[in-house]
Amino acid sequence: MGTIVATSLHTVAAVLWVGGIFLAYRVLRPAAMALEPPQRLTLWADVFGRFFPWVWGFIVLLVISGYWDWMTRFGDLTAVPLYLHAMQWVGWLMIGLFAWLYFGPFKTFRNHVKAGQFAEAGQVMNAKMRPVIAINLALGVLEAVIGASGPYWG
Repeated sequence: MGTIVATSLHTVAAVLWVGGIFLAYRVLRPAAMALEPPQRLTLWADVFGRFFPWVWGFIVLLVISGYWDWMTRFGDLTAVPLYLHAMQWVGWLMIGLFAWLYFGPFKTFRNHVKAGQFAEAGQVMNAKMRPVIAINLALGVLEAVIGASGPYWG
């Protein structure tokens, strides 16, 4: 039963995090281009301000449920299959990138938006935030591929 709960929580948290990134990057971003920069950047500050606390919750759930599943299924970390180790390291990379984004560029971006410094906010968004978001989207898709195909690696 513990494995079912852990795997379910893990899957839901991963789907919501990566799905949220996809929605923001591939759907909202092109639609928001119709707005003038002050409105667009204010929208992004609000979207990120609402989504990022959820991401922290997803991260907590992912870490706890992932290691809970490992300990329930394998007893210790030495018996864990290679694909789960790969998922672990890609996941920690995603977490590290998100933490850097949140505590660095996002704080700067939000402060620029609050101060009405939209040119500076746009520079932070384009040069620092967008590349990290794109990388985390790609890593999240990679995680899904590893998770789905890993049990068949042999």
